Amino acid sequence: MKAPIDKVFTILLVEDNGGDVEMFLRTVEEELPRDQDEQVELVIAARAEGGLKILEERRIDLVITEVQLPGMSGIELLHRIQARDRRIPVMIVSWVNTVDTAVEAMRCGAFDYVTKPFEKFDLTARIHRAMRISEILFRYEPPQQGEPPVFKELVGVSPAIHNVTAMIEAAARVQSTTLIIGETGTGKELIARAIHERSAERAGPFQVVDCTTFSEGTVESELFGHVRGAFTGAVGDKLGLIERGIGGTLFLDEIGDLPLPLQAKLLRVLEEGEMRAVGSVQMKKVSARFIAATNQELTEKVKRNEFRKDLFFRLNVMTIKVPPLRERTQDIPLLARHFIARYSKEFGKYATDLHPSAVTELVAYPWPGNVRELRNVMERAVMLAKGDRINHDDVIGLLQFTDQARRIQSDDYLSLPYAKAKEKVLDDFSRRYIKSKLDHHQGNVTHAAQEAGLPRPYFYEIMRRFMKDER
Repeated sequence: MKAPIDKVFTILLVEDNGGDVEMFLRTVEEELPRDQDEQVELVIAARAEGGLKILEERRIDLVITEVQLPGMSGIELLHRIQARDRRIPVMIVSWVNTVDTAVEAMRCGAFDYVTKPFEKFDLTARIHRAMRISEILFRYEPPQQGEPPVFKELVGVSPAIHNVTAMIEAAARVQSTTLIIGETGTGKELIARAIHERSAERAGPFQVVDCTTFSEGTVESELFGHVRGAFTGAVGDKLGLIERGIGGTLFLDEIGDLPLPLQAKLLRVLEEGEMRAVGSVQMKKVSARFIAATNQELTEKVKRNEFRKDLFFRLNVMTIKVPPLRERTQDIPLLARHFIARYSKEFGKYATDLHPSAVTELVAYPWPGNVRELRNVMERAVMLAKGDRINHDDVIGLLQFTDQARRIQSDDYLSLPYAKAKEKVLDDFSRRYIKSKLDHHQGNVTHAAQEAGLPRPYFYEIMRRFMKDER
């Protein structure tokens, strides 16, 4: 006998292309993960006007709409939905793959922007995340408008960093897993700590679990602990890192590096709220907030069977995408002065400001190491400063030194095992090749694919994988 359905999640699809409607139906019925007591219903309208009528008649939890529709456009429909109820996430889909269209959609309040043709797993992941966010938005009311939140270390005035701080506040208010995505050096742990400090678990511990530091033979014991006699050398009971975080926040740094066998055990902890130490038969309850972070594309790892799909969906609920520093250049002078003040006090120096020419150099530099690299450069600049202001020569010398060190490290594949070295070289080649074709055709994907002799969807998939840092 089947268990009764306790909740129905309703998606409104506004789409006039029959083939795409069929594809969405198959995705919802066959691919979309759902809770045991959850049913997903797809309601379809061919025009925006029909979609608005459905919204007046019944509860809708998520809207997916094409941009180009007969009559009212998808963007205008987005405006109407925002005016009616801002809690309803709206996903915009389109054949138009331009930055301007995507930016306009996101600026108008779209939850997500997806281009056709769809990649099945990517679409499924996006819909699943929108569903979970919808549940949170309808369950929790936003705080009253007032002064913006103050963050001690998240310095900036850019819209990108404001979006991050807003997501921190939202994540802290709900009991949900949070996934932080960003390049190395963007401050993912800083964001995790900010969530912890604003959450109901702030009185408990903030336990960092660095998934890159464990050897394969010890990782299970480090995470879950062990009992005496569990293996040779286990002379006593040992608490695991997960148990040390009970009552507080567990920060799983670089979750993409967690070995597959441990991913299944972590999933049980997240879903059942219990764990078992190595060698023990007793299950222990785990009550904690879980925050994971990665600098990798987990969707790509899922496709290569290097990361569990069910764990990915469990983590990909509240997602905070941290922008690289090169995408928020207006924050660079503020950050630089913030670090000058910190290190001047620490080193007993008198440097208090930046010369305008130094600001120019800092803003022009691409900062591949992000905020961490900027912090290190400003620390050295203050340490070497002879006056009360960091000038152009102080900065340019340090940036040149950093670039030289990076060029030396660029050949580090020679020290890797053959398979890893080959993968790194091929990845670098793909990135440079795709970039050169796009540059030659001023960003026109169709023409670049034709010159490369590749089908456009395949070329676009390679571009998405290897050019994400260039767009």
